[in-house]
Amino acid sequence: MQKFTVFFSKLGFKKEERAELIGFCSARNSWIFTTIVLLIWSFQGLIVSGRLEVQASVFFASQLVFWVSLLYYRNKYGG
Repeated sequence: MQKFTVFFSKLGFKKEERAELIGFCSARNSWIFTTIVLLIWSFQGLIVSGRLEVQASVFFASQLVFWVSLLYYRNKYGG
């Protein structure tokens, strides 16, 4: 943990900014992983059964929630 503190301090981040950056990076990595796994699983279900299974619905719902919330918070807070 000390290495992270030194690394972010050298980059000029304060402690609060580092915590926020770490949270954003973790959330982004989690979203990328979940998206890839659900996309692969959806294609596998489509190939095996010839139709979209439950995992495809979860994939589309997660994408909808992500993009709607992204647009909402961009408009609300700017950026």
